[in-house]
Amino acid sequence: MKIVVVCENLGNSPLELIGKARAIAPQAHIIALYESEKAPLEKYHACGANEAIGIGACGDDCAQGNRIAEAIKKIAPDSALFPATVRGRFLSGWVAAELETGLTADCTELMITEDGLLKQVRPAFGGNLTAEILCKEKRPQMASVRPGVFTVNADQAPEKPLEKSLLSLSPVLERMEKIAFQPVENDVSLQSAKVVIAGGKAIGSKKGFEKLFELAHLLGGAVGATRSAVDAGYIPYAHQIGQTGVTIHPELYIGFGISGLVQHTVGMNSADVVVAVNTDRNAPIFSCADYGIIADWEITIDALIQYLKERKNAK
Repeated sequence: MKIVVVCENLGNSPLELIGKARAIAPQAHIIALYESEKAPLEKYHACGANEAIGIGACGDDCAQGNRIAEAIKKIAPDSALFPATVRGRFLSGWVAAELETGLTADCTELMITEDGLLKQVRPAFGGNLTAEILCKEKRPQMASVRPGVFTVNADQAPEKPLEKSLLSLSPVLERMEKIAFQPVENDVSLQSAKVVIAGGKAIGSKKGFEKLFELAHLLGGAVGATRSAVDAGYIPYAHQIGQTGVTIHPELYIGFGISGLVQHTVGMNSADVVVAVNTDRNAPIFSCADYGIIADWEITIDALIQYLKERKNAK
């Protein structure tokens, strides 16, 4: 069995996917397909990769999708795994179309069946059901996996040294300029943050979210949001937590004005400590909270910000 893991040089997603591939298929030949010259190849090996193949980077994601598809054709794996980041979702869909095979997006679990098929598990019907999907005919079997769903296991290095090589692919022209670029307001990664301050549509405006950023800055954390807040234009999609966003594992999660629908809570229910602030005492968010505050979100956050500033000035 041969499994390819497409590795973005961002976060721990490649390490999580390589480790999971090794865990579910101990005898498989696992290949890390990487783009950046600075890719942590030794970490890939420590997590279970037998081989690392470089394909080079390209500024045009459409062209890079074609190159990844070409590389996978040459390698001919049984399965190909992608991170379900914003870019990874695009690339996996593009590659699946190029290879004319199926793709299960946003998986939360992977398994190998007795027949050697990749069982791909993902939430369905708004997170109320779990779907188990098999690709019985087309190859490779393809899945994208939410970052943060699996843990990093760096104690699975194969006995043989990591095989390293570069794959020659069709040349492409680089774009002369970026079509779009939007900086992230907060310099703390949402998925790696130990503290996450999240807001719902009840925050009411971009100005309201500025208070969440202020509190997050004081606590050394990051800001997250529900889909409804993102759809309302209060904050960019990169901050969205949940079924159609990112999955987080912070030590502390504080949610302001969040009702607690399963589409959001599926992305934050692994937080160590959950604090919920809502005026509705029957809000579903309280069922998964360790501490609940039934109060106006703005009054509560203003009090927290004032307390933290006074504490900081007192030192």
